[in-house]
Amino acid sequence: MKFNFNFKETNKTKYKALFKSENKLLLVLAFSALIIPIVLAHAQFTNQLIIGSIVNFLLASSAMYLTLKKALPVILIPAIAAVLSGIIFGEFTMFLVYLVPVIWIGNAVYVYFIKNFNLVNKMNYFASVLGASIIKSIIIFSATFVLVLAGIVPEIFLIPMSLMQFVTGVTGGSLAFTAKVLKK
Repeated sequence: MKFNFNFKETNKTKYKALFKSENKLLLVLAFSALIIPIVLAHAQFTNQLIIGSIVNFLLASSAMYLTLKKALPVILIPAIAAVLSGIIFGEFTMFLVYLVPVIWIGNAVYVYFIKNFNLVNKMNYFASVLGASIIKSIIIFSATFVLVLAGIVPEIFLIPMSLMQFVTGVTGGSLAFTAKVLKK
């Protein structure tokens, strides 16, 4: 398996043509990554499964259509939006601040491995999403577990930062693939 950190596999002519549409897509994905966690968190249901799946849909979509560098806003914004909304974890939201850097790393790993497994190594898309979701959930759970053991965050974060990360990763990645197929 090769690891390629350069995902600009388009020639200059194609790149110039794609530049405008890529930037438009980036704006839509980044805006959605900010608004959806805030709006849905205030919509009388604070379901991490729904919000997390939508966020992972945005992340998987950015993996398919954007360079890793351009995907950074989509990677970073959802965790900030979750803290700003303050609803998903209720009274425990202040502890989420400690997990934001770990969530950023998990999101970046998710995008990177979908892109690397599927686009670079030509792996099956669903296997790519499954692998990326496993790696993301292990990273986020491991850091959360250490923070729980250190007494920094309460145990209530263990399930949302482990199994739920895996489930929402697989669900969001599957939704992104479905959207790609329907788009054709």
